[in-house]
Amino acid sequence: MSNSIFKKSTGFTDILISLIFLSALLDGVAVVKDYQQYELLISAKNGLDVNMDEAGSLLVYLFLINVTQLGFSIVLGILFLMWVYRMCRNAHCVGDGKPTVSPSWAAGVYLIPVLNMWKPYLIMKEIYEAFRQRPSDSKVLPLWWTAWVLSSAVGCFTSHYMSRAETVGELLVASRWAIALDASLIVLNVAAAQMIYVVNEASVEWYEVTQYNDLGVYWELV
Repeated sequence: MSNSIFKKSTGFTDILISLIFLSALLDGVAVVKDYQQYELLISAKNGLDVNMDEAGSLLVYLFLINVTQLGFSIVLGILFLMWVYRMCRNAHCVGDGKPTVSPSWAAGVYLIPVLNMWKPYLIMKEIYEAFRQRPSDSKVLPLWWTAWVLSSAVGCFTSHYMSRAETVGELLVASRWAIALDASLIVLNVAAAQMIYVVNEASVEWYEVTQYNDLGVYWELV
């Protein structure tokens, strides 16, 4: 056994998952508002009259939603990195098959450009396999990371088109990408919540099995 002390993080995990679902709900509202903006742009392109008061109110709503999304992203990002640190630290309590990286590196790698496109997945896979004591057969981790990569790519395209949109046609393209981005964030949030739940449950099961084994009771990890 490692000298690390296992600390259950179920309460912290529950809070994190709840906030992630709130973020997904906010992204859903953003999709609706993005689509309403897209319809207004279509009307403008087709030469139809556009209610300027409605357009102005919609812009205010979108601004407030985007600011709230940004705030949620910052808070969730910090909490998620704290959770990753805790899971990696707990995984270091495992005797055999514990992660090859430190908890600090497991969390910090998310902040390193390019490297954060694949390394965090490999580290999370190590953490999960350490608790399971066998190769991962879960589809949740690949789904989570696929959603992460796709949303990151969509985010880059959205920023590109948003920063260059001047004509109605360009605004329409940017609006489509904005809808795609918020939709991809919903998928990412749901996938992330599933991943967090699965990894945390694996850590709790490992800990409980270990406690029984220490008492001389055999309990196969399933």
